[in-house]
Amino acid sequence: MQKTVLVVCRGNIGRSPFTEAVLAKEVARQNLSKEVQVISRGVQGTSVDPEPVQFPNITYYPQMYHDAKPVLDELDVDLSDHTSTPISKTDAETADILLAVDDKTQQALQTLFPDQSQKIHLVSEIIDEQRNIIDPEGVSGADKQRQIFLDLQNIATTGFPKLLVLLGIRP
Repeated sequence: MQKTVLVVCRGNIGRSPFTEAVLAKEVARQNLSKEVQVISRGVQGTSVDPEPVQFPNITYYPQMYHDAKPVLDELDVDLSDHTSTPISKTDAETADILLAVDDKTQQALQTLFPDQSQKIHLVSEIIDEQRNIIDPEGVSGADKQRQIFLDLQNIATTGFPKLLVLLGIRP
């Protein structure tokens, strides 16, 4: 049976869709597409953060996209077709693991889905750390955007073996 990894950030604009893309590449690279699927969602637009997302993806945020595009291109990650989606109860229930990008998102997930709390982790836990990945929205400068996305790339690729263990795919 296919396992589902659900990556979650606030708006499902930058961090979670990027991490979804990097993890999906690892899944494909290791020929695990039948065993693992990766999706992303946001907590914005839910009861814990009711303000809806203003635009569907990162390309609609001109400064953030301008600053992030060079590193996204370098890492061969295209987020232009992604559409921001708020997390639903079904998403949380059917996912095998929920990876929150920061404490605030993790707390929001635990509030929204208390019965799923055993599946909720910080994404940094897959590299045996407990830290937040800052939100690229409102962060100006290509260097800072680069740092955020390279950090997520490193976490996703370095932590992939541990993620497979957490999913019960590898011992």
